[in-house]
Amino acid sequence: MAADSMDIRYAFPLFPINDMWPCPACSFKNTLSAYPYCQLCSQGNSQSSEDFYPMDHPIPTWQCSRCTLNNRTNNERCEACSYTKEKSKPDETVLVNSAPTTSRTLTSLAVCEREHDDELNAENVFQHIVSFCKQAQTHFVDDGFVPSPGAIGVGSYESISQWLRISDVAPLPDDPPDLPWTIFSSPQPSDIQQGVLGDCWLVAALALISERPRLLEHILLTKQINSQGVYLVRICHNGLWKTIIVDDCFPCTKHKRLVFTQAKRRQLFVPLIEKACAKLFGSYSSLKSGNMLEGLQLLTGAPCDYIDLKPSKNLLESDIVWAKLLSACESKLLIGASTSGTNVSRDEYARVNIRGNHAFSLLAAHALVNDTSRFVLIRDPHSRSRYTEDLITEPILEQLRLVNPTHRSTGAFWISWPRFLHYFSSITISCYNSNHFDIRQQGQFTESATQPISAYCFHVPETSLINISLLYHRHSRTTHSTHTQSFVLCDIDESDSFNSVGKRESILICRHRRYTYWTGLLRAGSYVLVPFSISFWGTTGKNRDYTVVIHSSVQLDLTIKNKRPTFLADCLIAAVMKTNHMKKQENDGVFYITSSKLGLKLFIAENLSAKNYLNLDIDVLIAENVRHSRFSQPPFHTRDCIPPRYRQLVFITEWTDKRSGSAQLSYSYSCKHDTQMSNTIPPIKTVRHDLHSPRAF
Repeated sequence: MAADSMDIRYAFPLFPINDMWPCPACSFKNTLSAYPYCQLCSQGNSQSSEDFYPMDHPIPTWQCSRCTLNNRTNNERCEACSYTKEKSKPDETVLVNSAPTTSRTLTSLAVCEREHDDELNAENVFQHIVSFCKQAQTHFVDDGFVPSPGAIGVGSYESISQWLRISDVAPLPDDPPDLPWTIFSSPQPSDIQQGVLGDCWLVAALALISERPRLLEHILLTKQINSQGVYLVRICHNGLWKTIIVDDCFPCTKHKRLVFTQAKRRQLFVPLIEKACAKLFGSYSSLKSGNMLEGLQLLTGAPCDYIDLKPSKNLLESDIVWAKLLSACESKLLIGASTSGTNVSRDEYARVNIRGNHAFSLLAAHALVNDTSRFVLIRDPHSRSRYTEDLITEPILEQLRLVNPTHRSTGAFWISWPRFLHYFSSITISCYNSNHFDIRQQGQFTESATQPISAYCFHVPETSLINISLLYHRHSRTTHSTHTQSFVLCDIDESDSFNSVGKRESILICRHRRYTYWTGLLRAGSYVLVPFSISFWGTTGKNRDYTVVIHSSVQLDLTIKNKRPTFLADCLIAAVMKTNHMKKQENDGVFYITSSKLGLKLFIAENLSAKNYLNLDIDVLIAENVRHSRFSQPPFHTRDCIPPRYRQLVFITEWTDKRSGSAQLSYSYSCKHDTQMSNTIPPIKTVRHDLHSPRAF
């Protein structure tokens, strides 16, 4: 995406058709077809306008001398074979695919079509590496994830004594010694067995996936065991699909048995997927601890509905949760459950033979006797659960087995609904649907109130189910997100010269975590989605990357536009005024304040007077664990002068770190009308279209 802005009406300069244009940064003379991006340094040559349109253009690449794959120039290692990029002199650098394009619109792909495209691309990479290995008469060794203590990571794993290629790994006691290796062969959940690594969140998700062999096929891009030891695995990381290349060396015991996830019935798919995730996150130990939501998103790329069974502020509406669960089971969606974060003691979990702080698969939900007796079927990925319950007698168990005959030996057990709500803390439902469409686009949160924002515009042709996800790019699993991130979704009237927003639909979604989502039906029409977070304002060098993912039941075209910050203000004002937030009126002054349940606070002032200015003073009394959109430090006192018939987004506050304590914000405000304009404190840079600029109505 281009950093500079341009007016689409002046997309090409007034050069003769066969003329050249010099790059303003490096003076390189480019052909007209390359405008506005320099073919040598990629610097843009553009002009400004009301809308700043980003112009996507292919990134220059370098060709790997080992496997001939074309890699991005900022990759120091080959994405296929991990070979280190050879350093060449500037005048010897070969740029591949360096010609820019002017495409600004993306079309959503069917999930199955994206899977097919990734498989075709992976096959080309696979053939590159295999050909190299055959010519060199060697096995593939992934020097991007070398068999070493560094690949194991932090922690004590005394049972590891060696790394072995899979052909040298001893079979499990229950497996025939002459059973040949396969990637997978009629996989079953009972094939999933966790090793000494605490990655039950991934193993439980895999147990669910194993019941859908078609899903496994799209994850495991290498379908056959090969003598070169090259395997490609498809993982969705930070909302973007990535192909991870691994070799077939695994940590083993002195008895030649796998230390981490096991390969039951000589199927390699579980250790392969675990190793691909370990490489993705840096080491095996980096996979310790997690939740089912992360596991299902890694493996399916689909949005997930997270249901908190232990809400801190509100009472749990168990009937609504039960209805959601029944609907998910009827739709045959992938469902997980967790026992982490409950008030149940370790001793009580031990008495009932349920593992605490653990991830499980949820296989079925069923009610008997006119919905008065509800039961849930759970599977432990360790396959060692011995849970029993007096209420579940043999006659009841026989009825439940008609719903799902899964045997206890696989780790599955039935539990009554009240006891499930007592022992389990959350339910995660994956909404994977291969017949739906998705768009995945990377962006960045802004650094100030005056920086142009990314607006994602799309048209819904008919009333459709839409799911929007906003995922912050976490570079390490050990790094916990401590910022607030939000997005606002509004309908937009593009026929209006002012691009009016929020006349019919205005939705504001906020989360204090790296995954923010919304699901609902949208009527036919045009919409705009704007992500934002003030947590990054005033920071330098901090990771601000995110991915917007839009899943839909119909195909969509997405246009990405850079807009002035005031456009975000218009969207936020529309969203706050349209919802049931606090509204106070004092004479000709109206004030809108968002609910504390939202996770951020917006204060909007409206001057109804036709001739007088509204002077507004806000004094902050208490401010703990909050970030203010107009100040970097407390006390956050503001003074504003709002013109007649104008509205203003006075401030936004967000949590800074939920882990260090709850956010507290207490303030008082006073207002009066005056015929004269007064100074604003702090000053608002209206000439730079500051987010806090007054907006006419």
